[in-house]
Amino acid sequence: MTEAHAVTAPADAADDDDPVVHRLTQGLAARGVALTGARVLLLGLPECDGRGTSRAPNPAPTLVARLHAAGTLVRAVAPNAATAAHPAGLLCVPLTARELYDADAVILLAPPGDAARALVERWATYVLNACPAPRPDGGT
Repeated sequence: MTEAHAVTAPADAADDDDPVVHRLTQGLAARGVALTGARVLLLGLPECDGRGTSRAPNPAPTLVARLHAAGTLVRAVAPNAATAAHPAGLLCVPLTARELYDADAVILLAPPGDAARALVERWATYVLNACPAPRPDGGT
């Protein structure tokens, strides 16, 4: 993944559209791929805190619902995600070079760790960074 391959989703959208879906649609179109039928891989579903609850807000259910409604094929890498964090109909897969290479787009919902980052940089052809911006007070 090079600087030219990474796209950052805007923090706020002026319209009612989901900013991640909007940026994804634009990024895929620039590559000649329609959102309908596109293969999207999500990385960074919220992790379980040991009690079966998530430690962070979970944008995935809304995002997955919007992508499914648009006819997108959505998969997610979620080795430590809370089961409740998995939106209905979301197929969870292992992080492999094949999953990354076969995806038309990889959406980062949280920063990947070093090992995952190396795989993403090597094998993903289009990465959309949808990680929340850090808060000014240093919180998450």
